Amino acid sequence: MDSVNFSGWRPIRFYIAKGQVMVDWIRLLDEPLREPFFQHGIQSQMQRPFHLAFRRQTPLHDLLAWHEQSPGLDPSLVIFHVSRCGSTLITQALAESPHHLQLSEPAPVDFLLRQALPSGLIDKAQVVRALRAWVSAWAQRCDSASPRLESVSLKLDAWNTDKAPLVAEAWPEARWVFLAREPLSVLVSQMRERAFFLVPGTLGACLDGLSLQELAAMHPELYCARVLGDIYAAMAREFDPARTLLLDHTELPGTIETNVLVHMRWPMSADDRVRMRERITRHGKHPHQAYVPDTETKHSMASDHLQSLTAQWIAPHYQRIQDLRQSHRSATSHPLVEEALP
Repeated sequence: MDSVNFSGWRPIRFYIAKGQVMVDWIRLLDEPLREPFFQHGIQSQMQRPFHLAFRRQTPLHDLLAWHEQSPGLDPSLVIFHVSRCGSTLITQALAESPHHLQLSEPAPVDFLLRQALPSGLIDKAQVVRALRAWVSAWAQRCDSASPRLESVSLKLDAWNTDKAPLVAEAWPEARWVFLAREPLSVLVSQMRERAFFLVPGTLGACLDGLSLQELAAMHPELYCARVLGDIYAAMAREFDPARTLLLDHTELPGTIETNVLVHMRWPMSADDRVRMRERITRHGKHPHQAYVPDTETKHSMASDHLQSLTAQWIAPHYQRIQDLRQSHRSATSHPLVEEALP
């Protein structure tokens, strides 16, 4: 295989052109993306004329070749969540260390998990290789003067919990965090400002047995409750006690230092811990605002209809998650479980 060199270049997008999967690259060197979400960081970088003028577009096999030639770190932590539950605070806290790379809901990973296989252009084995190669291309330094990279966290989009088996195949040694929240608060938050994935059609025919036309005709509150219910159900179904730390929103922010760092087996330095402790006093998505618990406020805004939908479509799955969390809490902290994965 011919040698390739993408040192300092980072893959920001997959797309399909001329019957093949292509990769879009920009030259970021070792500059970190500090924004709460990957795409926001890329959008900020694309405001610079240099990144508009100097790009590379290559076939997928060049990314795979670069992985073989220059492998980076694998994720030490993969975060699954139910949305509006505090997961961004975890990634932002970890990102306070210059020795950590956080990749928060990157669209290229979503493409590989949900679109690549249906395209028919690559098979499952290639999807797994592409997942590993994409993270690897970000998880390496190109300048010896940069802070040494010690750990990587990958936060997936909420709707990708059902893809946990594919994630496990890509990174069999990665530890997982499953983060849930009392569902009425999540549903209230989503109805106040709906995420795009809760608009019918954005995830295709995502509710079994219903066509896109039927989904489009469904009342928004019912649609949101049913999709969220499926996300909670996937979390209960895919829970693997050997690799997963199952957390609840009520445990934030203190659990980040007391449990998450231990679970991912990363000895964050004392100086980095000081910065992390300061960061968790502020809002995950809006760092200029203080972190304030808002569950009671959200409950006070819930209509009787939302409460009924939550009880019917989401609460049973949340209760199952809570039961799993309680029954496995002692096992999760047991030394034998810590040794279950290499």
